[in-house]
Amino acid sequence: MRAQVLRTALAGVAAAVALATGSLAMAGASETVLWKVDVVPTYSPDIVQLSLTTVSREGHSSASNPTPLGALSGLSAGQLQASASQPVRFRVLRDAGAFDCEGVAQAGHGSGECSFRGSESFAQLLKARGVGMARDADLYRMSVHDVGEDYLDELRRLHYATPSVTDLARAGEHGVTLRYIRDMERAGFPANNVDGLIKARDHGVDPAYVSGLRNAGYTGLAADDLALLRDHGVSPGFMAGLREAGLRRLPLDQAVRLRDYGASTEWLIALSKTGYGGLSTDELLTLRSRGISADYLASLRRAGFSRVPVEHIVRMRDHGVSPEWLADLRSAGYGALTVDQLVDLRDRGVSADWVMALRKAGYRSLAPQEMVLLRDHGVSADFVRAIVAQGYGAVSPGDIARLRDHGLSADTLRRSSRYGRRLTVDEIIRLRDAGMI
Repeated sequence: MRAQVLRTALAGVAAAVALATGSLAMAGASETVLWKVDVVPTYSPDIVQLSLTTVSREGHSSASNPTPLGALSGLSAGQLQASASQPVRFRVLRDAGAFDCEGVAQAGHGSGECSFRGSESFAQLLKARGVGMARDADLYRMSVHDVGEDYLDELRRLHYATPSVTDLARAGEHGVTLRYIRDMERAGFPANNVDGLIKARDHGVDPAYVSGLRNAGYTGLAADDLALLRDHGVSPGFMAGLREAGLRRLPLDQAVRLRDYGASTEWLIALSKTGYGGLSTDELLTLRSRGISADYLASLRRAGFSRVPVEHIVRMRDHGVSPEWLADLRSAGYGALTVDQLVDLRDRGVSADWVMALRKAGYRSLAPQEMVLLRDHGVSADFVRAIVAQGYGAVSPGDIARLRDHGLSADTLRRSSRYGRRLTVDEIIRLRDAGMI
């Protein structure tokens, strides 16, 4: 039971980077290892923090693990908690080697030196299993992280490729514990090689993450794929949401792009419900980058624009064509306009109120291009009302624009009537230009 607790506790390994080589320093048979043991108040009474440090020609390294006190054979809780400093001796025995340690302990803390001796029998076992020849330095690394015979047996049972000595040592250093291997297998992680386990562990891929993706329909993902998803914050819930939005088995790189753009599953599901399911990833990203919401698309549908092509939606959104403006224009009798016409009208500041005011002024219904013409020339509803009142309600929008361009007002139009007959538009303009009205 103690051995099982020890292996579980080693999942929290925090291995410092060696100064010279970038890996844990290696303790040979004659090298001295410094040890520290600390009682941690937040741990259970039978767990302590064991730290081992070596200083050698290769550099300086440390490893610190929560460890069952029972695994430190010869060291008791009473010795650790003693009020006065006292000498202590204990042994840490692993499959790959043993640490014989001595020093002093007091008030929940102990420190001293260990000698390490690699296990020749374990080295022979590694060779017989095809792993390779282990040096004392390799055995030390495996001992620190409790990589032993049961570790090898589990890799073989799960049909992992036979690892090298270096692979085994690295796996232990990177927190690939026996429990992690077993839990990942139960979660559906495909057995391949130890490098895959190391990569998954380094990128924060845990069994719950693998299991969640499997439940979302993504099974048998390789370590590279899992690391990619994890690095980009793609959660199992996000992948399940993609499925609910109709994006089943979306390629992983596309799922990552959607996540990077901040496309939430709620947004994707809402789009699907408004009739915009089945869009390509590029189309979805285009909508997302423009800040187009599902509410906007639903409003377009209510205004008579259902399942509009994405490029048209983007044009309307970019030009400020709001659903409210569309609805008002529709109520003014302009519900069958093209996207180009709508954009043109919106760019010119044509509002439904302006259109209705022209109609109330007594002028005829206008085509979109005629509205654009009048708007471009600054023709107001009041000006049109004056024209109609003077009997010029049948003139063309082009003539109305000409009258406006020449500075005609309601007063000048009224003054033109003193000539006793209805003047033509050209005559009115000539009189205005000559300053006679």
